[in-house]
Amino acid sequence: MIKLGRKNQEEELNKGIITLGEEDIEISREDRTASGRLVRDIIAIKKRFSLSYGVLEGEDLEQLSRLYNLQVPLNLIIERESGSNDSYEVVFRPFARSNFLRTGEWYWRGISVTLEEV
Repeated sequence: MIKLGRKNQEEELNKGIITLGEEDIEISREDRTASGRLVRDIIAIKKRFSLSYGVLEGEDLEQLSRLYNLQVPLNLIIERESGSNDSYEVVFRPFARSNFLRTGEWYWRGISVTLEEV
């Protein structure tokens, strides 16, 4: 289960999710000394999450668009296989999408959402 939204107002997102990607990103500062030696300081390690969808109907895309338009840090809750929940404060990055017509109905595909820990 994956939930996203304002703190204590999270909404379930797992409809149509194909993959949940998770990676660590380093926030670092580096420079070279007069001798040419590289000096590197890791300031913090944060998470970046990607949610990839197959095909979505309009109402599911509307949920994503509404959450993106909040433009505030959101709370992401991920239920792990062990049953525990991890919670992260994240920002929602812009996402691309394309739509197509199938049997008289419009659907959305090619949606990949990026969430970065604050």
